[in-house]
Amino acid sequence: MGKEGKMNADKTTVQSGKSIQALLVDDDKFMLEFVSDLLRELGVKDITTAIDGVQAIAAYDLASQKPDLILCDLHMPGQDGFQLMAILAERGYAGGVVLISGQEARTLKSASLMGQFHELNVLATLEKPIDKKSLAGALAKLGK
Repeated sequence: MGKEGKMNADKTTVQSGKSIQALLVDDDKFMLEFVSDLLRELGVKDITTAIDGVQAIAAYDLASQKPDLILCDLHMPGQDGFQLMAILAERGYAGGVVLISGQEARTLKSASLMGQFHELNVLATLEKPIDKKSLAGALAKLGK
C-alpha cells in the first residue's frame, strides 16, 4: 500500500476529462522546451509558448479559448512577468497562474502578492530549476 500510494503521488497527471490549455512565457528557449516537456509528461498537451510579455499577450488575445493555465517567468527583457500580470488582470483572466523565477524566494513572494492584489489565481511560485513534483502540485490546484 505504501509503495502504491507513493507511486501515485509521483505520477500525478491531469486527470479531468477536459484538455488543459497552457501558455508558457519565458525568454530562455531551453526553459520553454524543458517546462513544455514537463507539462506534457503531466498530461498537458495544448501548450503555447511566448518569449516575453508582449508575445504572450498577443497569443492570449488571439486565442479563441483563453488558456486555463499561464506559467510565467518574472524577469524578461521588454515586458516582464510583473507587467504581464497587470495586463492579464485588466483583461479579467480567471485561469491559474504559476510564477517562475531564478531570483531569490523573496522576489517570488512579492510577485505572488502582486498577483493576488490583481485578483489573479496564483497557484504556485516555482524557483528555477523547476522540478516535476512542484509543477504537478501546481497543476493539482488548477481544478480546485
